[in-house]
Amino acid sequence: MINSKCTNMGSINLPMIVGEFPMIPFDLSTFDGLPKQFLDTAKNMVKGISHNGGVAYFTIHGKRLKKGQTLRRGGAHIDGNYEPHVMSFGGGGWKVGQDGRPQGHPIHERQFSKATGGIILASNYRACNGWVGEFNGVPEKGGDCTHFDLGESFSLNPNQVYYGCNHFIHESLPMSEDMHRVFARITMPEDHIFN
Repeated sequence: MINSKCTNMGSINLPMIVGEFPMIPFDLSTFDGLPKQFLDTAKNMVKGISHNGGVAYFTIHGKRLKKGQTLRRGGAHIDGNYEPHVMSFGGGGWKVGQDGRPQGHPIHERQFSKATGGIILASNYRACNGWVGEFNGVPEKGGDCTHFDLGESFSLNPNQVYYGCNHFIHESLPMSEDMHRVFARITMPEDHIFN
């Protein structure tokens, strides 16, 4: 069983960037390591969230999409903890159900079974759903939760910051119109306690 939690932390204006800048490590207390162009965005995303510092990872992705395309990972999933020594990209590391380590593998357990960790998400366009509550099941490869009985989801509103626990279930949705979408995420340190 996992407990998916998420809190709306308030509004944000994301920069209209082009390109993908994945998993930039930075010091959560000092913001050292972040390129200057992303400093204000990261500070606004972390504002109001209690933490004990440590290494976090900043991702920002902006791209012109056509109606029906997705920017990020489709399918209900959790991102899990980032393992920089064994993974090359993304909080979950792999697309839902593809590649990744199977249940029971030590890396899978460290990423997806731990209650500690967390994510902070923001988007300039409504193209993500999330689920809050307790759910029976264990995430599969890549954090895949599509096999869960999830029930009703909620929409993550544009230009809002959402703070989720390590088990926050979410999915990227196809665009409802042609649009330049910008998405930002901070993957919290592995020992972070969601509050």
